[in-house]
This record gives sequence, structure tokens and C-alpha cells, in this order.
Amino acid sequence: MSPIPILYIDLAPHPGGSVISLSHLLSGLDRTQWRPMVILSRQNDFAGFEKMGIPVAHVPTPQREKRPAGVVEQVRQGKAAASIRSTPVLSHIWHWGGALRHWRRNVLPVVRALTPIIRDFNPTLIHLNDSVALMQHAVLAARRTRTLAIVHSRALVPTSAFDRRILVPGLSGMIFISQAVAQDQLRGVARPPLTRVIPNAVDIAQFEQPVDGASVRRELGIAPNAPLVGMIGRIIPWKGQHVFIEAFARLRQRHPRAMAILVGSADTAQGEEYGARLQQRSRELGLTDNLLWLGHRRDIPQLLAAMDILVHCSVEPEPFGRVLIEGMAAGTPVIASAAGGAMEIVEEGVTGLLTPPADVPALARAMSRLIENEALRERLRQNGRRVVRDRYDIPSHAAAVADFYRMVLGL
Repeated sequence: MSPIPILYIDLAPHPGGSVISLSHLLSGLDRTQWRPMVILSRQNDFAGFEKMGIPVAHVPTPQREKRPAGVVEQVRQGKAAASIRSTPVLSHIWHWGGALRHWRRNVLPVVRALTPIIRDFNPTLIHLNDSVALMQHAVLAARRTRTLAIVHSRALVPTSAFDRRILVPGLSGMIFISQAVAQDQLRGVARPPLTRVIPNAVDIAQFEQPVDGASVRRELGIAPNAPLVGMIGRIIPWKGQHVFIEAFARLRQRHPRAMAILVGSADTAQGEEYGARLQQRSRELGLTDNLLWLGHRRDIPQLLAAMDILVHCSVEPEPFGRVLIEGMAAGTPVIASAAGGAMEIVEEGVTGLLTPPADVPALARAMSRLIENEALRERLRQNGRRVVRDRYDIPSHAAAVADFYRMVLGL
């Protein structure tokens, strides 16, 4: 029997978490049974799929591309917008006009670009690698070509009434990366298709192989015995870097030799503005020499090996929390915000510590507790690694997704 063709569509503009998670899935997929092809946004320069020998096509995604503001955008951004939105009739017209512009500019062109690729590859199933609200164009393209489709919901993005009533009923299945995402995406859906929660996976070997964290400390000028806390993630307000900075300033009052690193970059205008405010605040707190801004890095296993503590402090619920399983795989004790998918990964006092979102004093106390308690750090290291091996390995993840394919296809 020939391998069944599966088409994967991920239109994120950058090689972030969804694309990395998809690469893990495809690296573990049995190629004797499944024949994959991937479609990415033309801005996305992720090269991992080609390295696996998987064909990749790129399509334009106008919504993600910068263009000069037209007259409508200038009005929207100007003072007239507030006046329009304050008038019920005008606000209603403006809303529907905006929806029509969005579909004309951002949705329908992508549907047209996807359609010939789908017809040429002729997949048995289309795997849409994000939530319905972010994949409207791909859902419509699947429907236009009369191809079975599932969504792999990876974000806490609200579904609209249109999504729930028109798009979701046309799907053959939905995968969720956490119970938190499942509850969010199924809210208000009267008759959901087949569903399953399948957590993300991590390349355990990448983090468990001998890694030299000492070389990172030497590179950064951090003393071997200085307590080092770190945070990894996009520079964006909901990720909570401001909470980390404030908590680290408090930590240094008790542990003046402590050092911190922030890993990640801003990929939006909002993120760039937020990053500038963060750097100003760190200077005000006197952290210029103690808080290092590393930007985007590819040596995450080495950075984790150098840390004494990995901090996750999102101020909004996290769909999953990939950085947490990476930290646990590396044997780095983790602290996580007690909200969303993170609570399904971290068990308080067993695989990590949990703190209330945006609670600066609680985060500072948790960091101090771990610095001062070597036995607790060691227990979290051992338990974290064990849980990752048991729950988040790539072969088990790929097998679970393949089983879902068979269920959807009736095999």
C-alpha cells in the first residue's frame, strides 16, 4: 500500500512554536505510511522540512506583510475613528466594512493561492497547523477542493460566530495541545467533530546529551558560582518580561550576586515598543550589569544548561508552554505561571514551582526558594526529566497523531 498523502499548512510569518512543533511531529511520522508535504508563508524561512526531505511550497499571506497605510487605515488610526466607533449606526457599518476588507485583502487571496497546490498534491487529508481563527483561509481552501481537513489548535484565539457556525462543522477533526486550548476552542461549538488532546513533544536527545553550560557563562562573563535565572520567549507584553525584571530586582536584594538573562526578540511593533520600555525599567532598577539581553539565540540547550532556574511568567494563560518542557528535558528547575496549559505540565513542588500570574513578590520568593534549596532543585531536575521522557517524547506524539488520522479516515 502506498503512503497516504497528508498536506500540512502553517502560515505563521516566522519559524516560531507552531512550526517547531510541526517539525517534531513530521520527524517522528512513519514515512512508509504517510507522505507529507508542507505549505508555509513566503516570509517564513524555516528550512527544517527540506532537510528532512519533505517538499515545501510557499504562498503569500497579505495580512502578515507590511504595506503602506491606505486612506481607510489612516482614518482608522486617526481621530475620526473614535468618533465613528462612538456612533452605533456608523460603528456597525464600519465593523462590517472592516470585515469585508479583511476577507477581500487577507483571506480570499490566500484561498486562491492554496487551491492549485492542494489540487496538484491531491492529499487524502489536510492538517491545518493552528486554530480555526488563524486558518480561515486554509479551511475554506480545503472545502473548495473537497478535501478532508483537521485543525491542530495551538493558540488561545477566540473563535468567531462565523468560525463556530460555518467553518468548524466542515472539519473532520480537531487536535488540541492542552485541555486549556480544548475548552477555549470548543466553547460555543454545538456539534464538534472528532477531537483529541495531544500535548506537544520535545526532542529529548537535543537536551539530554552532554551540554557545556560553563562555556555560555564564560562567553557572557558570568561567574561559575553566581546564581543565574533566565527567561526565554518572544518580547511581547503577555509573556510577562516586565514581571521577571521586577521580581529579579527584588531577588537581588536577598542575593546580590544573582545574574539574569533574557532570551528572545521582538517580532512586532508592539513588541519593540515593549522591549524599549523594559530596557528603560531595567536601567531604573540598577540592573544594567546584572541583567543581560541576549536577543534571539539558537543555542537553547546550552543556555538552559547554564541556568540555575528557568522562569516562565506569562500574565495571560499560555496555550501550552513549550519552553517548560524544554527546561525540564534539560534538567533545569522551572517556575511557571499558574494559568492555562502550564498547569497541565508543572506539578507544584514535584516538577516545578507555580506562582500566580503577574505576582512579582511571589515570583521573587519562588526564585529565592530555589536558589537556597539545593535538594529541592535536584528533586525538580530528576522529576522533570522523568515526566518529559514519559509524556512528551516525539515517537509517542507522532504515534498519537497518526492514530487520530486513522480514526478520521476510518482506517
